[in-house]
Amino acid sequence: MDKPIGRSLPIDADLHTIRQAVHAFAAEAGLAGDRLQNLVLAVNEAVTNVLEHGAGTGAIHLWREARGVRVQIVDPAGRLRPADLDRPPPWPPTRGMGLWVIRQVCDEVRLDHPEGHSRLELFMAYRSVAEPPGERSSADVPPREWPGPRRVIRLRCHRATPLSPDGRGEGEPPEDGSGRPRPSDAAAERP
Repeated sequence: MDKPIGRSLPIDADLHTIRQAVHAFAAEAGLAGDRLQNLVLAVNEAVTNVLEHGAGTGAIHLWREARGVRVQIVDPAGRLRPADLDRPPPWPPTRGMGLWVIRQVCDEVRLDHPEGHSRLELFMAYRSVAEPPGERSSADVPPREWPGPRRVIRLRCHRATPLSPDGRGEGEPPEDGSGRPRPSDAAAERP
């Protein structure tokens, strides 16, 4: 069976269907493992930005290339700027990390403004640029065996518990950075 060469999707609020379509296209084109999941994550983040900060509509264009899969997310509002791509994530991390995540997981990220639209272009190679040529893919090789510039991002789920002013959830002990309560706080909590 021939692999798909290209596909276009409309941007709408049905993120589940968009993620499924991107996953199916990229998997059929040859992406696998973390690289496939990271591309789906990156497209989801870009589409969410269009829905929340852009026109709320637009288009996704996907196509297969010899080296990997390229995706363009087009927002007619045209508000995304290069400075937005370079902005560090907020601290403490709550929201506003989508573009940072996209830059961390994709091999290439480009932005231009044809006809006043924002066009964010993402590229994910079939294998990491740090992987030597051969028969094994990134899905077959443990990350520690082939270190490279691409990072695997693991994100925690959003909290259901509101954060207190010091950034802790209700009922959570303060931490010293190691994940353990600070001795002075633990002593203060004793009766």
